[in-house]
Amino acid sequence: MVLLKKYIHILLLLCILIFSFKIRYISPTSLADLTPPDSSEYSLSAYNLYHHHIIGIKFYGQYYPLKYPYGYPLLIIPFYFIFGSHPYNAVYCSLFFAMLSIVFAYLIGKELGNRFTGLIAALFISLCPTHIIFSKFVMTETSSTFLAIFICWLLLKVAHLKLSKQNFLLLLFLGLITGFSVSVHLTNFLFILPVLISLLLGGKSNPWSIFTKETIVLVGIILALAPLLLYQFHTFGFPLKTGYEVREPDNYEEKSKCFSFKFFAYPHHRFKMGNFIVFLLVFLGMTKTFYPATMVPLLLGGILFILYQRRKLNKRMIFLIFSSLLVSSLFVFFSFYAGQSGRHLLQGIPLLMILAAYGVTLSIDKGIFKSLTKGSIFSLIMISLFMITIIQMTLWYHSMPKSSGWIVNRQYKMMEDINRHIPNNSIIISQLNPIIADHYFTEHTAGKIVYVSLSITPHWAAIEKGQIKPIRYDRAKKYSFLFRPGRALNPRTYNFIKRSLIRGVPVYLVHLPDNPSSKNLFPLIERYFSLIRQEGDNRLFRLYLKNW
Repeated sequence: MVLLKKYIHILLLLCILIFSFKIRYISPTSLADLTPPDSSEYSLSAYNLYHHHIIGIKFYGQYYPLKYPYGYPLLIIPFYFIFGSHPYNAVYCSLFFAMLSIVFAYLIGKELGNRFTGLIAALFISLCPTHIIFSKFVMTETSSTFLAIFICWLLLKVAHLKLSKQNFLLLLFLGLITGFSVSVHLTNFLFILPVLISLLLGGKSNPWSIFTKETIVLVGIILALAPLLLYQFHTFGFPLKTGYEVREPDNYEEKSKCFSFKFFAYPHHRFKMGNFIVFLLVFLGMTKTFYPATMVPLLLGGILFILYQRRKLNKRMIFLIFSSLLVSSLFVFFSFYAGQSGRHLLQGIPLLMILAAYGVTLSIDKGIFKSLTKGSIFSLIMISLFMITIIQMTLWYHSMPKSSGWIVNRQYKMMEDINRHIPNNSIIISQLNPIIADHYFTEHTAGKIVYVSLSITPHWAAIEKGQIKPIRYDRAKKYSFLFRPGRALNPRTYNFIKRSLIRGVPVYLVHLPDNPSSKNLFPLIERYFSLIRQEGDNRLFRLYLKNW
């Protein structure tokens, strides 16, 4: 019995982690289509880095610069090593950091209050709807959230330490992690200022000691940012120029298209309200994004309890400074941003949930009020709000769709089926997702060649015209487009098919009846070639020259 009492908190944490894993786990093959587009960029660039030692994404055999920084692909690589390098296995990275966020939320809650505080914080995060959703996608949200929590935990560890060799390394590590977080997602630069200000305002040390700590952390940040800046200088010609500007020049050449006061205050695009009002409603719990409105009093209680003890300049005050600065920075920054999504704020939400957990546990402390009656009433109110919050978040989870438009593998399954009927050293012309199809047929089917083509769009036209320069060029494999502007068949495509057929190379056309472009393509191809239905799959046609 004594042993159970001693380790009951560990058992409860394990139960929360098992529950969290169960509601977050998704079969990796469900994500084989690598949607949304961010997923294909991250997972395939990690694949290219792991196998080909190239920081780039491949289009039609050529490697082009990443739209995103390289940090997240680096985090994915260990999971390829463990689970295999199929791109969809990158989802294990999201799941791992989601689970780790819950563990470190428990540790921070324990630092601020007690083990019960940590358990409530872990439970809150385990039920957070947006956190659950992005644990199932190959995107940076859960890893960035973990980095915010981990940086906060490190900050609590180093703030009151006296300088020594061991503490020097810990401070340097805090700086390195803070700087590295920017290479995972560029908006994580918002972590830097809260870290430096928290060290400045939250320590009891003398000014010289504070200055030394700040310097060490800043050196770590610079050391971690230096490779990113050098990479951007080498790849894009300027340290502060990013892949966003290269791949989406129309948006980022004019900053007003991405950041503007009109997004802050006024309805824009398809949104009915300005970002400020929308995000304010999110923080007030008026949406189903993070937590219900009943958590707000718990959160305010945690803030007030810490402010009441502010003269002690303890870890709680440092936590409050860091979390409030980070959440405010996210709120202000993304209020001016063209997009309007609660996921942009996710990095700061677990910190608010930890504050709410602290508010719950401290409200039970009978020593707050001199009157036992007042203390009991207050504790009863806070516990009731806590129970309502947990019930509401549980109901939200059960009402969430069990699947998503992003969780499909139609094209991947189609490629697997088609591949069974195609001999080696053949060529495939299709309008499948070009990045995924090129990767699948090139990397996972020995001896098969794929030429994936699609209609001209501004993005692909920019590649064809050479506006987006390749970082490595494979002369044996040239990209091609089926259509030219005006819906005419690209002569290069026709000549390529004709030369291949004359040499005796089998050429197959993948016909997708539900794809409008594929439907338009079929009669154009039929004018120049005779089509024989390939036995085994009714979407596959082998091409023959009419005069051959």
